[in-house]
Amino acid sequence: MNGARVFRHGVTSVLFASWLMAGTAWGQNKASLQRERDAIEAKIATTEKLLNQTASSKQDAVAQLRLINERMNLREQLIRHHESEIRSLQRSMSNTDSEIRSLEGHIAALKDEYGRMIQAAFKQSLSQNPWMYLFAAEDFTQAVIRFQLLQSYSTLRKEHVEQIESSQVVLAENRQSMESKRAEREDVLAVVRQERNRLIGDQKKRKELVASLKGEESKLRAEVQRAQEEKKRLNAAIREIIEAELAAERASSAGEFALTPEGKIVSAAFESNRSSLPWPVMRGIMTGKFGRQPHPSLPGITIDNNGIDISTETGSSVLAVFGGTVSSVFDIPGAGQTIILSHGAFRTVYSNLDSASIRKGDQIEAREKIGMIRTQNGQSILHFEVWRVESKSQTPQDPARWLVRN
Repeated sequence: MNGARVFRHGVTSVLFASWLMAGTAWGQNKASLQRERDAIEAKIATTEKLLNQTASSKQDAVAQLRLINERMNLREQLIRHHESEIRSLQRSMSNTDSEIRSLEGHIAALKDEYGRMIQAAFKQSLSQNPWMYLFAAEDFTQAVIRFQLLQSYSTLRKEHVEQIESSQVVLAENRQSMESKRAEREDVLAVVRQERNRLIGDQKKRKELVASLKGEESKLRAEVQRAQEEKKRLNAAIREIIEAELAAERASSAGEFALTPEGKIVSAAFESNRSSLPWPVMRGIMTGKFGRQPHPSLPGITIDNNGIDISTETGSSVLAVFGGTVSSVFDIPGAGQTIILSHGAFRTVYSNLDSASIRKGDQIEAREKIGMIRTQNGQSILHFEVWRVESKSQTPQDPARWLVRN
């Protein structure tokens, strides 16, 4: 009897613990999904604000096209995210359904066992008048045995009632949880349908923009050529400045380039922050990727990029991504002002600025304001680069691999 009692307690405890753990796991997963969704929706909101800002100028359809492409990518991410949430909900609902069936079976077994116990007790007159049953004993020994039997019966009946009641509570909570998840799933499905409709709208807008640009292909090719020439001048200026720094270092250290102990510490600190450097603007969307990329509307045309381009709001400040020393501040015709910061064996480059608020030689802290972004044709785009400097080479890095994912 004691073994059966322990088993019943164990079953009830396991079912309750299973329900509790499943609810906790879903809650943690839901919180994680919510954070990811909030981040994507924030980026979509920023993209829409930039699109409105660019569209108001009515001058640069290519910039609008890049932003629409990015918004489409973000919407697809959001749809995939919601679909992942639906799959998680389905798994949680399936688990809850299994727990409900287990609980229903467990409660039925408890009630059946309770009925048999009452029936057996009735046959032995335990449930009618326990005092008469006790005093009807033939001798003291039999009275003691009957007293112990009455105690066991009372305890068992109480335990059965408690187990049935606690199991029914858990069952009711599971059923309520299932209804809540069904409603939540319907809400998420509605959001997915809404985002798909918005994506279709973006695809239509993109098609219209591409069509409008077909009649301006020669103009666009000229703009691409001009932009590439500006980037070549920028890259040449960066390499020239770095080479001058290396030459000065060699002249002061027996013809060899070697970092000072402090420079080594700064380099190590910078490198340890790979994938966690803050963005050089408070809010922005990456609209130009590192490396060779296809033009958004001109087939067969590629654009070489030693950094990334970040579209942001008009009047935005430029922020240093890491502490360092100002190596240079200079102008590039057509590309605005450019700032280079030194971080030991690394350089960060901030281009297309309207103004700089620092000077060569200044010591800069991370997140310190160093300038303002230039706005042209309704666009405010920061060009940002990361370079690794060694004794015989200067190599541009993909800044997206250094910045924290926003």
